[in-house]
Amino acid sequence: MNSSKLFEPRSLGGISVPNRLVVAPLTRTSAQADGIVGPMMTDYYTNFAKGGFGAIITEGTYTDQAYSQGYANQPGITSSVQQESWRPVVDAVKSNGAKFIMQLMHAGALSQFNAYNTETRAPSSVLPKGEQMSVYKGQGSYKTPGEISRPEIEQVIEGFVLSARRAKQAGFDGVEIHGANGYLLDQFLTDYTNNRTDAYGGSVASRVRLAKEIAIAVRQEVGPDFVVGIRISQGKVNDFDHKWTGGLSDAEIIFGALSGIGLDLSLIHI
Repeated sequence: MNSSKLFEPRSLGGISVPNRLVVAPLTRTSAQADGIVGPMMTDYYTNFAKGGFGAIITEGTYTDQAYSQGYANQPGITSSVQQESWRPVVDAVKSNGAKFIMQLMHAGALSQFNAYNTETRAPSSVLPKGEQMSVYKGQGSYKTPGEISRPEIEQVIEGFVLSARRAKQAGFDGVEIHGANGYLLDQFLTDYTNNRTDAYGGSVASRVRLAKEIAIAVRQEVGPDFVVGIRISQGKVNDFDHKWTGGLSDAEIIFGALSGIGLDLSLIHI
């Protein structure tokens, strides 16, 4: 097998990546309790850069101080203090030749811990399937979320936009919007977790609306030379075997809605 293509440089949006080897995001919960990033995370990500990976996508990083945090010791990008704590990580990764992309995440109904709030929010007040993940210090069933209001949806969008701005200011090369794996944007997309009757519920085109609006708003905020991507999946951390009801027809609508809006990177997990 000819693997030479793996080691050829390629462009990704407005940046050049030295090869096609990319570290996928993986939740590690190794930040401080207040979402601050420390030396342990610097060492972790820098080792991938030293090992020759062309680009690295961070673990899911929460985007606001309302309902977005999902796990204890999850990193955040919601304040100038959290932003500056990422800077040594960024500098170390980039000085070793890798590009660095931050994954932005809102946990929604799957939140197992939130330092800022005791309640959770989701498209509809539907108890999530399954149980919390013990590996991330969860126990028992998830909470039944409150239905997110339209003003709170606007706060979600603003959280992604401001977090993308902070990531850019911290020196990252781009952001990936987490729209997969059962978290908030995927909850909007999924038929059985979204019973809304407004513009964000009903048809597949309406249920993907929030992800599309966030992607457009983030692109407008960070400009054309900063990488903006999105992650989409069918399966979820609490419902691994889930498939879109409409199959290929749903996929056509979802991918069509997210194309032509300025995204540089789409990671699809079927």
